Parts: sequence; C-alpha cells; structure tokens
Amino acid sequence: MGLAPFTEADFVLSKEKRADITAGLTERQAFMVNHWMDLHEVINRGDWDGMDAFFNTDTMTYDNPNRPDLGTYHVWKTSPQGLYKTFPPSIYRTLKAWGRGEDEICVLCHHHGKHTGGPYMGVQPTGNDLNVLWFSWLRFRGDKIDHIYSISDVLTMLKDLEVIDVPQPVDPYK
Repeated sequence: MGLAPFTEADFVLSKEKRADITAGLTERQAFMVNHWMDLHEVINRGDWDGMDAFFNTDTMTYDNPNRPDLGTYHVWKTSPQGLYKTFPPSIYRTLKAWGRGEDEICVLCHHHGKHTGGPYMGVQPTGNDLNVLWFSWLRFRGDKIDHIYSISDVLTMLKDLEVIDVPQPVDPYK
C-alpha cells in the first residue's frame, strides 16, 4: 500500500508535523487544513456532537462516486459513526495538503482500523487491518466546511477486508 510503518500515536499530529503538512500554504489555507486536522481529532475520539462545529451543517454537501447516498451533512455523518463502531480504533490523519485560493484545500488522508466491531458488507469481523488512503477536496464557507468531494482506494479496502477477491496481474497488458 506504500504506507510507512506507523503506530496509533502517529494519528495524533504534533505541532511540528502539522507545520510540515501546512508548509507553503497561505495563512488562510493553513487555517483550513488545521481545521480539518482538528476535526480528525474529534472524530478519532468519537465526539459526534463536537464534530458539528466544524461544518455548515444546514448547507454542507458530500460527493463521492462510491457513496452517492451520503449527500447531506446529516446523512454523511453516519458514515464515520459506522466506521468507528465497525473498525475500532477507526482513526484518521492527514498526510499532505494543498490549497487554492481562500476557500479550497485538497488533502491526502489515511484511515486506519481493525475489522473487529461488526459485519461490513456482509462479512463478519475478520480482525484484518483497514488502511485506506483517500483524497478529499474541501470547500469552506466562512470558517466551516461547506462541501467535501472524496475519492478513496475502495478496491484495496474491499480486498483487504475479504469482501471481494481481486486478481493481481503480473503484467495486465499481456
């Protein structure tokens, strides 16, 4: 998967790591990325009421080609809640960030957990690791998140969780 070895402690980003992630961004862009990383800390604790403060909950929208059912904030919020229960410890971190203008950032993130909390897509808990990389494009309105577009490595996730078998070609062009 290309991830360097990590521990759960790597999901609590130090001040220095946050500064490295936001290096080169404008002050406003760094604010937005830090807002996103602060949100991860809240979600990693399972503070579902606390996460509301990070969003324009009445207007926030979510797009993901793999989850077209999660369009509004209140519906999308059920996804991290379900993941938290199904893949404890279900923790998130930001790995890289980019900015554009005063209201947009893009982040590369990592979600880790273990399939021990309950069934996922009909598969009973396997104890397998969940290590998903994903990109999110975030748009802010004021100081809160108003839109998220995410795309993740669902194929590897489903393979690792034994939901599907994925043939691994030596050379796919032969």
